[in-house]
Amino acid sequence: MKSAKFELSYFLNQNEKFHIARVNITSRQDLSYHSHAYSEIFWIEKGAGYHNINGSRIKLEEGDLVMMRPDDEHTFSPIGRGLTIVNVAFETEVLEYFHNRYFPNTTLYFWSDKLFPFQMKLSKNMVNRISARAEETINYSRSYLQLDSLLLFIFRQVTANEKVSDHSEVPLWLFNAIQQYNSPEYFRQGINGFVTLCGRNISYTNRTVRMNFGKTLTELLNESKLQYATTQLSLTGMPIKTICDNCGFHNLGHFYKIFKKRYSQTPMEYRNINQKLI
Repeated sequence: MKSAKFELSYFLNQNEKFHIARVNITSRQDLSYHSHAYSEIFWIEKGAGYHNINGSRIKLEEGDLVMMRPDDEHTFSPIGRGLTIVNVAFETEVLEYFHNRYFPNTTLYFWSDKLFPFQMKLSKNMVNRISARAEETINYSRSYLQLDSLLLFIFRQVTANEKVSDHSEVPLWLFNAIQQYNSPEYFRQGINGFVTLCGRNISYTNRTVRMNFGKTLTELLNESKLQYATTQLSLTGMPIKTICDNCGFHNLGHFYKIFKKRYSQTPMEYRNINQKLI
């Protein structure tokens, strides 16, 4: 398949530093197979289709986010009524700054050297948050300030679980499950809630976690629960017993024990320090 090469200048007005758009793709003729002299991030708001990428075909569904590198060649084939995509395109030089400042040791995201670009599944809530932030950006001038602000917002959502960022070989299904295991809805289900997100059985999931993180599945999930707990302790007045229950711990004493082991403070001590005005 012959590939065209798109230039960012094709899409920019004078003084604009990036392109942002919401696009409905309904037929194969909507977009030619192409590479581009810039970087691009896009996510699927609704619908489904296929991503014809670097000679292969990968299904895309609502919530999929992809970070495209300049040399990646792609186009889209819609399924049914098509798919709605939000995409942000910008000069590749912007990523040099982000890599040096925020991700100096990672080979994930835009800096992956694998055949296919980085892809992950976003929760419905995360899609809504990122899309809302993109809509806000559209109302401002398309400056570096607005671009950096939007990219930082997206990266904050994508990297909310820091346990993944230093493990470039983590399977995508496990990466996505860790990203989505971040709310009481799943915490209360314990291991079963996480395994449901993985789509694998408990034994296989536990072996994969041990291989990639050197810890048990329970230890990994407790880290996610405690990270959630610290946010609630810092930013809300929610009773500690309620936080304990929301994190899926049925025994308050056990919650205190593992919290203190991780942070060298009790939940109450942590709250008192982090809610102090300085």
